[in-house]
Amino acid sequence: MQYSVIDFGIGVIIGGLALSASWGWLWLIISTVGLARGACRLRVVMNSLVVGASPLMLAWGIWWLRAEAFSPQVAFVAGLCVLPLLFTGLGLRKAPDGRRVGRHMLEGISHLRDELLGTHRECGGCDHDHGADRAGGCP
Repeated sequence: MQYSVIDFGIGVIIGGLALSASWGWLWLIISTVGLARGACRLRVVMNSLVVGASPLMLAWGIWWLRAEAFSPQVAFVAGLCVLPLLFTGLGLRKAPDGRRVGRHMLEGISHLRDELLGTHRECGGCDHDHGADRAGGCP
């Protein structure tokens, strides 16, 4: 019984770390494109790399510490699913304005992505077509 509880706890921790690493890798891809376009600095890329790599190293360390007595069981797999399901449930809640919380988060991600990639919404999304000589205005 106690090994099942430990396996479940390890599954929850590793599942959360994997979710965090996925978030970091997503922003690493977006920030790398932004760096290539000149819309963001190298610091954003390095921060995304750290956010993507550190949870994976922590998860590997936890896996390594428990590897001798570890054989993946149902409790471990159930633990892996806890945090993704929790975040999905939280995203389905209604915000004070009546829309879903997840929708607000997706709009925030979209806005930040557009800022990093240099997309302008006022002109229909002309992306990186603006040169430095245009003083930031849309054609």
